[in-house]
Amino acid sequence: MFAHRIKEDWGVMPSSEYYRRQADTLLTLALTATDPALSARYRTLAAEYEILAANAGEDTALPRSETDNRSSAADTSEAD
Repeated sequence: MFAHRIKEDWGVMPSSEYYRRQADTLLTLALTATDPALSARYRTLAAEYEILAANAGEDTALPRSETDNRSSAADTSEAD
C-alpha cells in the first residue's frame, strides 16, 4: 500500500513555495554555521533553490484537495 502511494507521487514536481522554504532554511543554517566553508555551501544551495523556485512557477503542485482525493481512492481500491 505505501509503495503504491510513493510511485503515485513521483510525477509531481514540488511547488515554487516548497523551493523557497528550502532556500530560507538553508539561509538560516548559513547564518548559524560556525564553519565558513559550510556557511558558504549553505548559501550556494539556497541560491540554487531560489533558481528552482523561479523556474517552478506557481502551478507545479497538485492542490491539497486533489491529493487527498487520490490517496483515499487508492486506499479504497486496495481494500477490495
